[in-house]
Amino acid sequence: MSTSEKLRALSASAVRAAMLDPSKLAGPRQPRSPLPFVQRLAGGEMQSWCVTTDLQAVLTPVLGLPVSPQCQRAVERAIVGVSVVTIARAERVLRREALRRDFPPGVCPVLRAAADALPFHQAELGCRTSAARIASMALANAHLAMQTSRIDRAFLLFRHALFRAEEADHGRGDNIELAQGPLYQFLEAFDERAGLWLAAMTAFESADRMVEDEHDILRGGVGMVAPPPSDLEDLDTILGAAREAKDRAVPGRTLVVFPIMDHLPTPSKSTSDRGDSPRAVAEPWAGKGMPLTPAPDPAAFAARLRGLFPWAESVVDVFAGDFVGAPYAALRPRILVSPPGCGKTAFARAVLEAAGLDVTLFGAAGTMDGGAFAGTSRQWGSWRPSVPAQACLRFGKASHGIVVDEVEKAGDSRRWGRLDETALPFLERSTARAIHDPAFECALDLSAVSYVLTANTLGGVSTALLDRCQVLAWPAPRAEDLPVVAAGILAEIRRDRGLDARWCPDLDGEEIGLIPWTGGSMRPLRRMIEAVVASREFEARRLPN
Repeated sequence: MSTSEKLRALSASAVRAAMLDPSKLAGPRQPRSPLPFVQRLAGGEMQSWCVTTDLQAVLTPVLGLPVSPQCQRAVERAIVGVSVVTIARAERVLRREALRRDFPPGVCPVLRAAADALPFHQAELGCRTSAARIASMALANAHLAMQTSRIDRAFLLFRHALFRAEEADHGRGDNIELAQGPLYQFLEAFDERAGLWLAAMTAFESADRMVEDEHDILRGGVGMVAPPPSDLEDLDTILGAAREAKDRAVPGRTLVVFPIMDHLPTPSKSTSDRGDSPRAVAEPWAGKGMPLTPAPDPAAFAARLRGLFPWAESVVDVFAGDFVGAPYAALRPRILVSPPGCGKTAFARAVLEAAGLDVTLFGAAGTMDGGAFAGTSRQWGSWRPSVPAQACLRFGKASHGIVVDEVEKAGDSRRWGRLDETALPFLERSTARAIHDPAFECALDLSAVSYVLTANTLGGVSTALLDRCQVLAWPAPRAEDLPVVAAGILAEIRRDRGLDARWCPDLDGEEIGLIPWTGGSMRPLRRMIEAVVASREFEARRLPN
């Protein structure tokens, strides 16, 4: 059996398992507590199969938060008078409230999670607009799941999208008891329909590839000479050769980051040797193309990160979607938000490294001068290029990654420039293609640089920065993730101490069982693992030589 046939067989088995028991991806058939958004989108049920019970369980925790009186009233009205109108108003108020920057850490994620659940309640009460919204979100996420080879999840999402689309068009009838009953009885009826659509999409993809190959051949593309009309009856053979030509490695892409800098004074030899002139620093790459890192395979990228961060599969899928059809490795700017110690910075570095990008970690906490990131003018003796431009010169590449850590802790004074404002033009590719650097006094093309930002809370972050970055709530690791988290921490300890894995192996089952960690911050867990390693060394010294 070929590799492609094995992959198809594995995908079919995964879809079959999801059809028979979707609980792994969509939650239990009769939940006893509200399900998270990811499981709802895959067709998850309401708590106790009741809209009112589920709605109360979702909104009641909000009443204990320090929200505005308007938000408090909207939530109370939605709980007491359950209707599409009151729930829709509560959703709007919660989303607006979640944008406030004066909340303590952890409040905004709770508000966003509650708001994300409310469209499902509205749809169950007969709101066709909400059903259409859910269908759109489910279809978009199904596409993302297929791109990352999660075919089982893609099937459940696509099935749910079909169901909600039909519900948006025709509704579920006037029987309110039926409308608020279990969802699985409706979704299971769409198994066959979703399967027919997916089979048709496979045919669409094959036909599209055939047309593309035919056009390439007839234009003499993919490294081949266009065949004369008399040879077109052998098109199948020619297409096979065309596919082989397409699969061969193409020359690496490049990007001119630094233009020729004739506008700057020519430095003396001693100045060039010392690197004391902006022109001397950029001269090796002036007017020359810098290499671009090829985009990784999205499925392999996602599989690697899921193995390291199994509690954040939905976040991994969002990043993996950036590489589908991408000409080179580049990520859209995003902010990871969570309480301290949950592994945001480690994930940000891992994302960039899994994409094959060199990483620069820029600590924003306490930064009072925006020029520390955006660069300082050549007229000063302390001139320096921007952080992205410095990294291009340091790595010798146009594409690399920058982690801006704890961005909300940067200074808020505009006297020397706020970091979250001076960084704005770097985050949009349209402006980063020609961004003026104060040290080189010309426009540089920094559009291939990727940025991942982290924050404990969105309080203090400018609205303009939030408008340019997608905000992702970073989940905390769970107790069941202890073996994976412990292995990652121990690998980092080995690197820091220069230890070999043979002398410092991973924790065994007995050692893991002794660690009283229930999830959340990984910093206490690191101290526990360091204590285990220290006890190993102590016991080793007690053994006879």
